[in-house]
Amino acid sequence: MTKPGNSGSEEPTQADQAPTGADDATENPGSTADPSHESPTGAAGDPPSSTLPAGTDKGGAADVAEARAKVRRADAEPLMADLEKAPPPPREQALRAQAKRRFEEPPPRTLRISFYFFVAAGLIWLISMVASLIYKQDIIDNEIKRNTNAKISPDQIATAVNQILWIVTIAALAFTVLLALFGYKATEGTRRARTLVTIFSVVLVLFHLLLNGTQLGILSAMFALVGLALLWSPSARRYFPPRQVL
Repeated sequence: MTKPGNSGSEEPTQADQAPTGADDATENPGSTADPSHESPTGAAGDPPSSTLPAGTDKGGAADVAEARAKVRRADAEPLMADLEKAPPPPREQALRAQAKRRFEEPPPRTLRISFYFFVAAGLIWLISMVASLIYKQDIIDNEIKRNTNAKISPDQIATAVNQILWIVTIAALAFTVLLALFGYKATEGTRRARTLVTIFSVVLVLFHLLLNGTQLGILSAMFALVGLALLWSPSARRYFPPRQVL
């Protein structure tokens, strides 16, 4: 029975006093956020930065770099193999052939003899000039006797003869050294040495035939001509490598 004055009213039940979970969620929407969606930094509402373990991204980058390096090495190996199989350039072939001839094949006999003739031509010229210096006074006296110009004094003639003899002697020494050097290099099959020894020999021959005219000078020119004939003989020419076309 009810007490008087409390008609129509009932005591609140336990169900009425305890709010439901749905009502709490409706009243406080931020209080029921799922902790699984929290960011790794702890800030509520931020999206997760990564769900992978630490160090996974660095390891993947290292694997990619290593794979690229392997691809580059694989691409370079066939290229190097092709370069090794490629034929050597013409200059290298000529140098190899020259070295092979130098160490394996002796030079032709005509080429060796031409070297001796070139050296002899230079030595004969040098000896003739040394003899001219020894008998310099006789040459000066002969030139004074042959002089018909009264304006030229004997002292001027002596000075001029002395200077000419020394200049020609130095030239003879230089030609002897150059003929010996390039003549020897020609025996090794060097085309440039053959060209140079030919030029110096032609100059020597022209000088003795046109300007000098002494007996020793003519003999030196004859030796140089024989050396040129042997140098350009067919057997000697076959020893030299072919001319390289740029």
